[in-house]
Amino acid sequence: MSDSEGGLIVRNLARDQGSVTVRPVVHRLHHGRAMRSLHVWLLLFATACTTNVSAPDNSPRSVRARLAQGDTRLVIAPSETAGTITAARHTSDGWEAGIADLHIETGELVVSAAGTDVTLERLGIALAPIEIPATVIGHGARLTRVRVEATAPVRLTTDWVDDDEGHATGRFDLALSWALLVDGTTLTLGAPDLPPVPVELVVTGDGRVVHGELRVQAPGELWSWANLVRLEDLLLIASAETAY
Repeated sequence: MSDSEGGLIVRNLARDQGSVTVRPVVHRLHHGRAMRSLHVWLLLFATACTTNVSAPDNSPRSVRARLAQGDTRLVIAPSETAGTITAARHTSDGWEAGIADLHIETGELVVSAAGTDVTLERLGIALAPIEIPATVIGHGARLTRVRVEATAPVRLTTDWVDDDEGHATGRFDLALSWALLVDGTTLTLGAPDLPPVPVELVVTGDGRVVHGELRVQAPGELWSWANLVRLEDLLLIASAETAY
């Protein structure tokens, strides 16, 4: 509506109804135009803000680039099927063995990359109590407070399928700690002195997220008690992922 048309309406209303209606009508006309202008201005302002707030994405473009930035922490997920360990006891007929399943409660591994190789900086895994088969010592027993740790960083030879998938292999020193619970009594066991243990690590992802699949094998005897009971042939498999 033009100003001249608005003035004509005001004069007609004043002639028909008296001057008392002039000022309210003029106020409403100008108020409506002002509100329309305010709405247009706010819309333009909001559009400008939404088109300029985006920031550049500086996240790594690949798994290899992410690991090359330094230590990358991967959280190990709890697992009901994380491997096995063999428990055996000596009888008059030789060694009688039973296989115990392993379950992961918590854990983490920290990895980095330098050149073409991946370095396993840290590893720590807490296992759920391990049930020892009754055939081994004649009645129920379990290993408690079981923890697996790498004693030092180790550089792993790595073959990269591409920048988002690497297969690393090597050996590292593994430390085990545990206690034996028998008939309600807990016995602290000495940590076994293990030779370097084979390890395989596969890293995948896209840089923003890194996945790790860790496989640890310790064949042969791990611990024995008076040459009557022993633990051997550890197989441990763990899945991990960046926490952020």
